[in-house]
Amino acid sequence: MAYNPTTVANYFIGKYSKTGNLTPMKIIKLTYIAYGWYLALTNKEERLIDEKPIAWDFGPVFPSLYYSIKQYKKNIITERIPNPVKNEKISTDDEKFLDKIWDLYGRFDGIYLSALTHAEGAPWTKVYQKDTNAVISDDDIYDHYKTKLKPI
Repeated sequence: MAYNPTTVANYFIGKYSKTGNLTPMKIIKLTYIAYGWYLALTNKEERLIDEKPIAWDFGPVFPSLYYSIKQYKKNIITERIPNPVKNEKISTDDEKFLDKIWDLYGRFDGIYLSALTHAEGAPWTKVYQKDTNAVISDDDIYDHYKTKLKPI
């Protein structure tokens, strides 16, 4: 099942906000990284999120998530953010998946996670052009997570 990006972000916030130093950048990057791994691990048969990531100046972003948390600026988020999709629940299997993403990436700050998404050959680098809103293709994301990163 594909979720609204805010639902995935709120999972991380709800479970890890007390220990995770969750800034908007960290939440946006964790959500994108989870999206990439999900595509790779399901062989593109399923998407974690119902929105396509966009290549913005500061990296891959789910626009609806960005607009939900931009008012926090660089501050740590400790409470769930308003979600346009009411009562959307993450399945038990997907919760386990998101916990694994947290186990692997939760210790890093947003700047480090951003650097991962900007690395040479990353999907964002293939489509990014200043001041445009190019969609990052699932094929590019899948290829990156399937072939370049250590499987989880």
